[in-house]
Amino acid sequence: MIHKLKRFSKRVGHGLKQEYKETKEIPKHIKNKEYKKAAEQVGDIGKMTFLSTLWVLPGGGVLSGVLVKYFKKMRPSAFREDNEK
Repeated sequence: MIHKLKRFSKRVGHGLKQEYKETKEIPKHIKNKEYKKAAEQVGDIGKMTFLSTLWVLPGGGVLSGVLVKYFKKMRPSAFREDNEK
């Protein structure tokens, strides 16, 4: 059980680090007129905000887990598997 929690926390940490790096690149994408990439990252920020605010609600952790499991597009890009993109 502890091994699974360590692996899970490592994956979450890697995903958050990746999202942070991609978010810092938004101004560069806009400057280079890569609006589609910038819009995708802003959408990822919105997805993360929505999923994290669900945790405030009673039972929100379960609800966000169900949403992510059944609606694969709800995951930010750094948290998707390679075959889901």
